Amino acid sequence: MTGVPPAPIVVAASLAVSTIAGALHLAFDPAPFASDASVLVTVGMIVVALVAVSGVLLARGRWSQPVAVAVAAGWIAIVASGDLTWLAAITLATAAITVAAALGPWLRRWVRHRPAVEGPPPAAVAVLLLLLVVPVAVGVTVPSQVPWFGWALAAWSVAAALALARAIPGALLAVRLLHAPACVAAGLASSAAGGVTLGALGAATAAFAWRREVAVAVTPAPGRQSETVRIPPELAPPGVLDAAGADDTGRKRT
Repeated sequence: MTGVPPAPIVVAASLAVSTIAGALHLAFDPAPFASDASVLVTVGMIVVALVAVSGVLLARGRWSQPVAVAVAAGWIAIVASGDLTWLAAITLATAAITVAAALGPWLRRWVRHRPAVEGPPPAAVAVLLLLLVVPVAVGVTVPSQVPWFGWALAAWSVAAALALARAIPGALLAVRLLHAPACVAAGLASSAAGGVTLGALGAATAAFAWRREVAVAVTPAPGRQSETVRIPPELAPPGVLDAAGADDTGRKRT
């Protein structure tokens, strides 16, 4: 990539390799998760890793650095709890490279230290990330087989994140009113760890979603009428018409 220094490329490449190797590791050996729980964990980690890689290379947002570290640390924790296979070794090595490269001083020179003028506010980014991490939380905290409400909550969270990112009307209101109760309901029917985790995620998401800057970010700007007044060519000074390359009728000279 032209103009991109080595540090973000190393972070993005190592995170991508660790995610691919970690996903393959869980596909062949889902322990310590149940088979269906490993699917949720794998899909959720892939989605968040894609967001982190995009944030590092394209958005250059300050949030991309901790997200990349969190995903890499998550893969380390997941793989370290199972058998040490060659895929697990690749995941551990590349995830460790990601953590070292992201926490070092090299990436800090690349990321923006101030929010982009036209970029989403930090609260809106936090809402999207919290929604996308729900499938991973469901898969990690269920004691055995994922119940139907776990699948429903995971699907709802991803769909809500996509709708919110596309600024679909009603998406923000749905997240504000429905997401926290859905997390609490799923948490009450889950294990103690699942209840605490999902309840905390729901509360944090609602807290950010009710901030005013999030509403402004997903509300389309109203169209404004142009204040330009069209002047008939016969009233325009000759010098203006000559500078524009037009004749006395306002048409371009051939």
